[in-house]
Amino acid sequence: MKITFDSNSWEQVFDPSDREWEPVQSAISSGRITGFICEAGFRTEAIRKRERAAYFAEPAMAVQSAYSTVVRNGKPCIPIMSFGPNDAIHPGLPEMQAPKLKAALAAGVRLMRGLAWLGLPSPGDIRDPALFVQTSDPEREQRQIDAAARIEARGVGKAAFDAAGGWNAHPGTSYNEKVFAKACAEWADGELVASHIAYRNDILCTNDLARAAGTSIFDPANRAWLATEFGVQFVTLAELLKLLST
Repeated sequence: MKITFDSNSWEQVFDPSDREWEPVQSAISSGRITGFICEAGFRTEAIRKRERAAYFAEPAMAVQSAYSTVVRNGKPCIPIMSFGPNDAIHPGLPEMQAPKLKAALAAGVRLMRGLAWLGLPSPGDIRDPALFVQTSDPEREQRQIDAAARIEARGVGKAAFDAAGGWNAHPGTSYNEKVFAKACAEWADGELVASHIAYRNDILCTNDLARAAGTSIFDPANRAWLATEFGVQFVTLAELLKLLST
């Protein structure tokens, strides 16, 4: 059984001070279930709320030459340029999250790819390709792109980030710090769901019921849509624990 874990569930499972969820951790370690986490949360939610406006003021791009300019037949050759996120500016995972991720990866949890955002850096903790689930499914990436587009079309996922100001949400504009912080989390949630669909996992485990979030990918209307359109099955961590005990 393949389980996608939201940050509010996997962090509880691998919290050394919370023994209640040890059966879930044991089920992962034994291979009874396979756990997955989406990388997107580490690229957005890992940024402290009070620092998000400055961090997302503009895409963090790195541009490098693949080789130095040389002269051939009396003419300079144009160097090949490579573009990508400037990973060096990511502040790293929060102090309390990093050891939980290390424990999760040691237990066998694997990371799922989010969408490829050129201006969105990754922390050093997840840059090893071996940490990601390996798949030979040639349609996985397109499924993910399509699912993310349909999620955004409903005004949630990254659409919430864009509506809150997006890359231009900084003090001095119509930026609202609290709304923007939630929008970053909503972006990560939208990518989590798109990854879950693309990787064809069985159950999405989240404790996020979107009671106070307004419109969200996890609100009742969008949950019903995801269940109908994509067959997404949701469980809370408590429900997953009960399922494993049967």
